Amino acid sequence: MKKAKSSPPGHGKLLDAWTPPEDAGEAIGCVATTFTFKPEFFEEECLGRFLQLETDPAEDGPAYLIEREEKLAQLTCAAVLADQHHVRDCVRNLRWDLLSARPANGILHAKISLLLWSKRARLIIASANLTEDGYRRNLEVFGSLDYHADGESPLSALDDCIAFLREVAVTTQAGADSAAMRRWNAFLTQVTRVTRRWGGTEPPRSGAPPRVFAVLSGPQRASVFASLQAIKPETGALTDAYVVSPFFDPPEAANEPARQLWTLLKQRGAAAVHYHVTAEEVPGENAILVHAPESLLHARPEGTEFRQLMDKDDGSKICPMLRERLHAKCLSLENERTVIRLIGSSNFTSAGLGLGKTKNWEANLAYVVRADLNREAWRALECAWPEVDDLPDDKDIRYQPATNTDDEASDEQRLPPAFADAVFTGTEVHLHFAGEPPKGWIVFDVEAPFADDATWDKEGCPEVFQLTWLHERPPSGFSVTWPGSKGPAWWPVNVLSAEVLPLPADLRHLSLDALIEMLTTSRSLHEALRAWRKRHERDATEADAALVDPHKRVDTSAFLLQRTRRVAAALNGLRQRLEKPVASEAALHWRLRGPIGVLSLANAITREAKSDAERAFLLLELCLQVRRVTPVEAPGCLSKSRLRAALREVIADLRAAIPTDAFTADPAMQAYASAVFEEVSV
Repeated sequence: MKKAKSSPPGHGKLLDAWTPPEDAGEAIGCVATTFTFKPEFFEEECLGRFLQLETDPAEDGPAYLIEREEKLAQLTCAAVLADQHHVRDCVRNLRWDLLSARPANGILHAKISLLLWSKRARLIIASANLTEDGYRRNLEVFGSLDYHADGESPLSALDDCIAFLREVAVTTQAGADSAAMRRWNAFLTQVTRVTRRWGGTEPPRSGAPPRVFAVLSGPQRASVFASLQAIKPETGALTDAYVVSPFFDPPEAANEPARQLWTLLKQRGAAAVHYHVTAEEVPGENAILVHAPESLLHARPEGTEFRQLMDKDDGSKICPMLRERLHAKCLSLENERTVIRLIGSSNFTSAGLGLGKTKNWEANLAYVVRADLNREAWRALECAWPEVDDLPDDKDIRYQPATNTDDEASDEQRLPPAFADAVFTGTEVHLHFAGEPPKGWIVFDVEAPFADDATWDKEGCPEVFQLTWLHERPPSGFSVTWPGSKGPAWWPVNVLSAEVLPLPADLRHLSLDALIEMLTTSRSLHEALRAWRKRHERDATEADAALVDPHKRVDTSAFLLQRTRRVAAALNGLRQRLEKPVASEAALHWRLRGPIGVLSLANAITREAKSDAERAFLLLELCLQVRRVTPVEAPGCLSKSRLRAALREVIADLRAAIPTDAFTADPAMQAYASAVFEEVSV
C-alpha cells in the first residue's frame, strides 16, 4: 500500500478547509461569495464536505437524498452571493440560496467563505472561485482563521468581513425584506453573537505572534494600498515588494498600481520590486514572452525586477502550461525585520486594488510577521510563496499580458435592476419589481413563457406579481428576455422558507417497515435506509422462493403483537430525535413533518394498519410519545417554548387522524384512549 503523499509546507487543498475538525460540532450554516460560479460543484463538493456527506449522488440514490436533505434541513442558512455575470441557467437544490450581486460600480470579485458549526467558526479568504478549476486545477492562494473556545484569531478581521458581507449583499437589489436576504443577515448576526468569546479582541502585546487583518476594498472604501499603509508597523522602511498576479492593467495604461506600490517602499537608497509572473518560450526564436505589461518597469525602472514562475517538477525549462494555471494573487512587503503578506482576490490592477473610477469588491488577508522575533512564522510565509526562477540573460524578453478573464465582466446579458427578487412560496411564484422594467419583457420557464409585460400591465403593474405555480418541481430560476437584449438573463429563484419545498419523489411515502428500520437503529438515517433497501431486495427474492416452499408462506410481520413491539421501538427512537436541540425553523419542520418525521410515521401507520383498531392504537401511542418529549435548547438553537408550541400543533394533527369509533366494541381500549386524550390535552 502506497503511503499518502503529504503536501509541502505552506500548501494544502482548499476543499479541505470546508471539512470540519473533529471538535467542530454540528453544522449550523455557511455563506460564500464568488465571481465565477459552478452550482453543482458548490453543492456536491463544498457543501458535501461542510455537512460531511458520506453518500454519493451517482451511486446511492435515495440514501444520498435522505442524507443531503436531512443535513441541509438542519442549517439556519446556506447561501452563495455570486457576481451577476456568472449567475447562469442552472438547476439546483433550493434548500440553499443563490443571490446575484449587481453592483453599479465594478464587479463582485471577493472570495469569502464563512462557515459555522456549533463549536467553531471558520473564515476563509481565497483567490479561488467556487468552481472546479479554482479548487482543483489552478495555482491559488487562501488563508483561513478559526474561531473557537480559547481561540486567539482576531475578532476584528471576522467583524470587518461580516460588515463587508452585509454591505455587498445590498447590491442584489432584492431588498432587506427578501426571504433570502433575511436568512443571509440573520446568519451573520448569529455568527457575530456566538463568536464573541471565541477569539481575541486585543492585538498581541509582544511583536512575536503574527497579526492578521482583513483588507477589503470596493466602492466607497479605501484602496488596498491605503489599508496596507495603515497597518504597516514601525519597524523601519520597507525595502522589497514581491507581486504575484496573473493579470495587470492593459499595456497602454499608466499603471497606477505599480506607481503606488513604490510609495510603500523606502524612498531613498536600495529598494526593489519583484514581479513574479508566468512566461513562455517563443517557438522557433531565442525569446521569452513575459505575461505582463512592460509599463510595470516604468514606475521606477532602475529598481524593478522580473522573475518568472517555474514548474519545479520540470525545473530545466519554463512550462508554458503554467500560464493557464496561475490564478493566485499575492503581495509581499518586506525588510530585514518585517514581512507584510497580502493574499486574496485582488489582482494587480486598478480595479482590483481599489484605484480609479472602477472599483471591484475585493477581499484579502494581510499577515504581519516580525521576522526577527518569529522565525517559524516567517519561514511558513516563505514556504507558501510560489516557486520562482530568474529570467534567462541570453534571451530576448518580450511583454504580452495574459487576457484578463478575471477582472472583466463576461458577455452574459445582465438582468436589469427592476427585476428585484423571485420567490417560490410552494403554490405560487412572487416576482418582485423595483422600478420600471424594459418594455416587452418575457419570463420563461425553460422554453415556455411564464409571465410577460402585457399580463403584468393588465394586473396594474404590481410591485409583487403573484403567479400560480402548476408544476411539481419548484423553479430554480427563470430566463428573462426583452427587445434589444443580447440574450436571456438569468433570474434566480429562492424559497420563502424551506418548509414549502416538496420532498424528493424517492422520499415520499416511505413504508412503515422502512421508517421503523431508520428510527430503531443507532446508525445514521442514510445508512439505515441503505441497509433496509438491501434487506428489502433480499426479502423480495426470498418471497419468490416462498411460492415454492409452503413453510415460508407465513408472514409473521403482520401480527399485531409483533408490529406493536416494532412500532413502539420506532416511537422511542423518534422521541430521542425530537429531544435534540433544533437550530432552525426549517430543521424543526423537517423533524416534525419531513420524510422521517412524526407525520410521515403517522401516515405510514394509517396506510398500512390492518384494522381501524390497530391504526387507532398505534396513533394513540405516537400521540403519547410526542406529548412526553422533553425539549432541549442550546446556544444558537430554538427555545423550549417554540419547540413546545410546534409539538402541540403536531399533537392536534395526530388527534384529528384517530378514528373516534375504533374502540366501540372494547371498553378497556376506549378507557385507555380517553386517558391518552386527557394527558395530551394538558
